[in-house]
Amino acid sequence: MDSLWNNSELRQQMLNHFGDSTGECYQYYSFVEKKFCFSENIQKITAMIPRSGCSLDEWYRVIYPADCARLKRYVSGSFRRERQHYHFNYRMRNRFGQLIWLSSKGKCYFDECGRASFFLGTISAQDHLEQPVRDSCQTAWLKELEKAHHQGRNGHLLMVNVDNLSRINLKYGRECGNGVLEVLRDAMNEACTGEQRACRINGNCFCILLSETDEEQVKAYFRNVQRSLEGECTISGGCVPLQKYQIPESELLLQYAESSLEAAKKSGKNRLCFFMPEDYERKIAALELLEEMENAVRNDFSGFFLLYQAQIRSETFELAGAEALLRFRSSRRGVISPDECIPVLEQSGLIVPVGKWIIRKALEQCRFWRLTVPDFRVSINMSYRQLWQSEIQEDVLKLLRESGLPGSALAVEVTEGRELQNYPYLNAVFSAWKEEGIAIAVDDFGTGYSSLSWLKELSIDEIKIDRCFVSGIQHSAYNLRLLSNIIELAAGGGILVCCEGVENSEELAVLEPLHPALYQGYFFARPMSPEKFVLRRKYLEAVPCSDDREREKLSVSSKDRYALEHTILEKTEDVISLCDVLTHEIYYLNAAGKRIFGVRDYRGRKCYEALRGLDAPCSFCPNAGLRHDSFHIWEDWNSYCDRHFLLKDKLLDVDKKTLRLQVGMDITRREYLSRKSQARLDFARRITGYVDVLHRQRDWSRAVDLVLASLGEFYRADRAYLFEPSPAKPGFWDNTFEWCASGITPQKENLQQVPPQAVFRWMELFLHDKSVIIYNKEPLRSRSPLEWEMLECQEIHRLIAVPLMEEGRVAGFVGVDNPRNAIDDDTQIRVLASFLVVRFQRERRERLERGEL
Repeated sequence: MDSLWNNSELRQQMLNHFGDSTGECYQYYSFVEKKFCFSENIQKITAMIPRSGCSLDEWYRVIYPADCARLKRYVSGSFRRERQHYHFNYRMRNRFGQLIWLSSKGKCYFDECGRASFFLGTISAQDHLEQPVRDSCQTAWLKELEKAHHQGRNGHLLMVNVDNLSRINLKYGRECGNGVLEVLRDAMNEACTGEQRACRINGNCFCILLSETDEEQVKAYFRNVQRSLEGECTISGGCVPLQKYQIPESELLLQYAESSLEAAKKSGKNRLCFFMPEDYERKIAALELLEEMENAVRNDFSGFFLLYQAQIRSETFELAGAEALLRFRSSRRGVISPDECIPVLEQSGLIVPVGKWIIRKALEQCRFWRLTVPDFRVSINMSYRQLWQSEIQEDVLKLLRESGLPGSALAVEVTEGRELQNYPYLNAVFSAWKEEGIAIAVDDFGTGYSSLSWLKELSIDEIKIDRCFVSGIQHSAYNLRLLSNIIELAAGGGILVCCEGVENSEELAVLEPLHPALYQGYFFARPMSPEKFVLRRKYLEAVPCSDDREREKLSVSSKDRYALEHTILEKTEDVISLCDVLTHEIYYLNAAGKRIFGVRDYRGRKCYEALRGLDAPCSFCPNAGLRHDSFHIWEDWNSYCDRHFLLKDKLLDVDKKTLRLQVGMDITRREYLSRKSQARLDFARRITGYVDVLHRQRDWSRAVDLVLASLGEFYRADRAYLFEPSPAKPGFWDNTFEWCASGITPQKENLQQVPPQAVFRWMELFLHDKSVIIYNKEPLRSRSPLEWEMLECQEIHRLIAVPLMEEGRVAGFVGVDNPRNAIDDDTQIRVLASFLVVRFQRERRERLERGEL
């Protein structure tokens, strides 16, 4: 065979025969002769290549210059055996002088010593699909996807996209980008062993249906495509299983694949991500939150409110001012965490109007407080999105003038980051503000792109040391030295330092000798509403020390003192408290309790206020069930301080009063069970609870109410319900039992005699022992309009429903609306449904025995 290729005449004849037989143009390169040869039909494509062949350099010279550098890198990799096969697209002039795309494929062959011997391949002119042809192919492919989905075939839908395609278009031209997309399509088709073919779906994304594959096979397929494109581009992929999540519409499969592709892009590109319902739920929740906040902005910022956290002067412990902290109260979900709502505001641009509202409201509040504290200052946070608004400089000054306050009443806090390094622009803005007396502070100092050198470059007045440096500083010599150096350097430049996150007296005692200008943290005050904000002159008389604490006496009343081992109580890490059972007034809280709950002076305060952040007694208060002779032991997750406690409670009679003694062990950091193990235990406990309630509770209605409440709380749903056949209309359904979360409007009265057409699809699934799991109701708008309308009028976006099966028929169904936990897991509801059927049968037998049926 080698002798045939070494004979130039025979070689040319063979290339011509191959070309005539297949219609392809063939190319051959000899590493010995260092020469290219082509089949004669190459002249039909281009006249740039001579019939007699050419050298590699001559070949490079006829290729469009913008593509030549890429091609050289790719070819050298093939010749060094970095890739098994060669596949590349490039441009060249055709015989009419027009620029055309060529697709070149082939393989490099090596001798026994591993040296490159020759290259053999094909060249063909690319025929880009016209839009009508592409649309036709796409329609056929979508029909195949829908068919596979609804026939219940197993497999995966994979969506792939070229990374940084816009850069390729910008650098090499859009035609080059189109060529790369063609290479991706060919690579996806070649890597597939079955009959499936890739289809260009939306924009620059290609999809392929990988039937009868598991996750490992999909990963292997994706790696093969990646290897085929090495040197050309990188790709990202998003994948969703066809059947795993019981998705009602094939269009929704594409939506989930696109969501997974987006996740792959955000996590670094050049990777494959599989669909995660929790991630998709977070995206949907963010969209819902955005819509709600957009409405709030239009409705005069209804739902937005400010909390204020005190800032304390270190030398005198007097109140200096407060930081205004934005919060949002959703009509559906209650108060939203700033970590969730602030990014949505910034990404959407809503932070700009909301930011102006914050400044206006904070200055109004500051003007009121200055009647009591004349030099009170309010600090507001400002995002980069706001800073880069061309009108931001004048907007702030205008709002300040409208408030009637001097500039010294306002401080603007910006979070340190790469954007702060645009010194000329920021200094111009900051200088205009500082001329009016407005202070400029850098928040979260030390956590971003911080450099002490830029403190002199940027026109700032104050830095706020992040909590991570203050936390546990009494145990970290490194943090102490670092913080000491920062404060010293800042003082040398006339910059004030505020230490954030001071949570206990030990941290404060270590910070005091460093002499920062300000303190802020739970030890002094939590963020609170303007109505609860304390305008007291001094927050501490002196820095607390251990000797002072040991000399304190435990006071139950102003007249009597208890001779307890005070030192032991104050030194223990457990939280120890005494509260009046009737009035809920705190009579004693040890040092650990003060530290954890941020309480300095507990006298006269209610336990539910100081330890829970509530305005009324806890609904689960254990006082009524406590005894004098034994401890009541229970577990509690306290969301106010975000801690998990093991609690021991009992009653004490003191001075004609009955007090509750509570000892709380903080087990947040000591839990040794993994999340999965804990979830299994929680699952087992809940199942046991269902069984216990349904078995012990004689009243059927009460039993169902209790288990539905437990179910709704587990899924963090809006509603949990039971539907039964309507006795008035055969085939129709009645909502017979309903539990609603706080703030959710009941729907039970609106869901009587639901027509069978509205739940027809559900019944089909139920009869096949399947659950109804809806992640997004929108695809139902066209397919099942009555079902969609029923969900829409109840503001249901997601749900899980399972049947109560009795002798092969659907005797009812149980469900939850808008679950936010375990949104793809129907296990809890299925188990409950089984127990409900057993309890339902028992209820029916008992009613028969009583003659009620």
